[in-house]
Amino acid sequence: MKTAFLSLLFLGLACTAAAKTPTVLRISGPPITESIPLMMMEGKDQPWEQDFEARFIPWNSPDMLRAMVAGQQVDAAIVTTAAASTLKSKGVKCKLTLLHESPVWIVSTQPGSDRLEDLEGTLLFPFGPGEMPELFYRAILGEKKVNLVTRHTGGVLEAVNLLLVGKGDHAMLSEPTASIAMLRAKALQSEGAPLLVKRIDMRRAWESSFPGHRLVASGIAFFGPKADDTEQMRAFNRAYALACEWVRQHPKETRQLVERKFPALAAQLQQGEITDFEFRIMSGEKAQEDAMFFLCRIREISPAAIGGALPGSDLFEVAQ
Repeated sequence: MKTAFLSLLFLGLACTAAAKTPTVLRISGPPITESIPLMMMEGKDQPWEQDFEARFIPWNSPDMLRAMVAGQQVDAAIVTTAAASTLKSKGVKCKLTLLHESPVWIVSTQPGSDRLEDLEGTLLFPFGPGEMPELFYRAILGEKKVNLVTRHTGGVLEAVNLLLVGKGDHAMLSEPTASIAMLRAKALQSEGAPLLVKRIDMRRAWESSFPGHRLVASGIAFFGPKADDTEQMRAFNRAYALACEWVRQHPKETRQLVERKFPALAAQLQQGEITDFEFRIMSGEKAQEDAMFFLCRIREISPAAIGGALPGSDLFEVAQ
């Protein structure tokens, strides 16, 4: 009897231990501000309750991200809304669990009007043609005429370097790259680098062209079996919001974390004291409406950029 009791007790303890084994989420993001909370979620010592174990994997180009998704190497990632739509159209199980209104700027070598049609010279885009942010720039521009030449670069750092050596007049940059570019320009002014200014906030430009709609150009998507796990996505959303708040309140510790975990982003932060980490997380019906409106505008320019047809509402986690 005693042996049987001990066996049952051991079995119960083993089952309890197994039940508490956290789910592992492989999460990826590019070198932008919104990736920083993902790094905070990695490991086991978060100052908040988190019932999963995150492993952060950086991506540095859209092609790299697409390869990881196709190879089932990630469970979730920061993606453009258009990329999520395209993946779903290609048969990838994909669901956007939260959305971002990310800060995107046109950084210029000269101050001036905040209207796109008043820009002159050369505008640099990170990444190749047919990628963001060029597509939503074209959507905002519409039929407006501009005296601009556009040029594509291999990434955000190349765009910044071209600005600093006078081979471009403007560049479209996300944060923290936009702020860092300005700090680098100031530090290199004695060497002939131009001072840079944040000239156009693309979020405001979008709202000016499309009143009542926010620029919902990116979000966090889950893939494969994890895209069916509603409880897991909601748990992620709660943890991500808490991580964002921790990052806002602890800029020094955040910089140290980035230096350890994301060298490509750390290389940017080392250029200056970036202490204002801004996150605009959106969810719910209005965010979904804005995302669908965004996809409609992108489809008018390039149907292939969203995978052809517009996605259904099942692209979004219903109870975001």
